[in-house]
Amino acid sequence: MSRRHDSDAAGMRHQRASRLAAGPLAALLLSGCILYEDRDDRDGRQMSPGAVREVPLRVVEQGGQSLAFVPVSVEGEGPFMFALDTGASSSVVDDDVADRAGLDRTGEHRSVSGILGTGQVPVARVEQWKVGDVPIGPGEVTVIDLGPPRGSGGIQGLLGSDVLRGFGSITVDYDDGVLKVGAP
Repeated sequence: MSRRHDSDAAGMRHQRASRLAAGPLAALLLSGCILYEDRDDRDGRQMSPGAVREVPLRVVEQGGQSLAFVPVSVEGEGPFMFALDTGASSSVVDDDVADRAGLDRTGEHRSVSGILGTGQVPVARVEQWKVGDVPIGPGEVTVIDLGPPRGSGGIQGLLGSDVLRGFGSITVDYDDGVLKVGAP
């Protein structure tokens, strides 16, 4: 067999395998999109498992990069604009926000690293907070000076994977400006 014939045969096998996998894969993907929302907790009632809540999302394009911001209330203060950061293992609150919300530092310090270096930062406990109108369970945040607000308000915190994983799944809809989260 020639190299070209081997390549064509391999391509046909790959296309056939792709078509065979496409049906079950599509069914799997679509099954994850079927959600049941029996009740809405805006009335104080519990939401059904699998229900989805929507949070307003503001997308800021700057220098060829996109940042997605959501409103986060901390201990009844705010809302503050937090960037979604699925790459951050720990959520972060700007030190001004922590002071305004009256967050008590735990005395613990965590090591953090980023593009500017590595350092030890204080940890604070948050008892009541929510993204949009969706409650987040109590937890800890690192407290960092995120710098002065710039332009349209700047970053007042980062909502990291420690919080986002609590929703089970999230969808960032950049076109419609919505963060969709599973009911906690």
